[in-house]
Amino acid sequence: PPSGTSSGPPICGLFGLESSIVLVPFLVTSGQVVMSSVLTADLSDAGVYRVFINGAWRPSSSQKSIPIQNPAELAECYRVAACTKDEVDAAFAAAKRAQKKWCRTPLHLRATFLHHAARLLRENAATIAACLTNEVAKGRKDSVKEVMRSADLVDYCAEEGLRILNQGQMFAPDSFPGENRNKVCLSSRVPLGVVLAIPPFNYPVNLCVSKVAPAL
Repeated sequence: PPSGTSSGPPICGLFGLESSIVLVPFLVTSGQVVMSSVLTADLSDAGVYRVFINGAWRPSSSQKSIPIQNPAELAECYRVAACTKDEVDAAFAAAKRAQKKWCRTPLHLRATFLHHAARLLRENAATIAACLTNEVAKGRKDSVKEVMRSADLVDYCAEEGLRILNQGQMFAPDSFPGENRNKVCLSSRVPLGVVLAIPPFNYPVNLCVSKVAPAL
């Protein structure tokens, strides 16, 4: 998860396909969102896409890779690094540390960052759609529609997040045995923590966004 605040360290965001290839990296500094060449500088090595752990691209210590094929032509598009168990554990640990910082980020800033991410998806729709078409053999028109629909979903999650997290539920204390109506009980939603979400292949951008955006 991203970490930091608008006045603190830069906040990085990533949107990618199920193959783990990141399509839209962005950087937030002082409330401004820009495409970040820093995030893509070391994305691949000798034709193998690296893994993104703790804010940096790195090759897998396994020195193994997984081929990604175009299902229509059965031709290899590219390769992605095959992670080890230790690298998966490191990714979880980094996400857990970042989540503690992210949860302190004001809600209005989270919504702003998500709206910016949606804008970047739209601005880069053609590039993302081309990658999607190559990876899952989806028609170009449908690929563009998926990216645009994903951007709409990010905007929706930004607004719904503000609405849901801005509301608490009040309980009458005397609904519990032995209590009197001399207290105020409020409940609010909090994250469970770091989870693993694996989207299926058929709508890789949309199903990735539907996991990432609500979580943020």
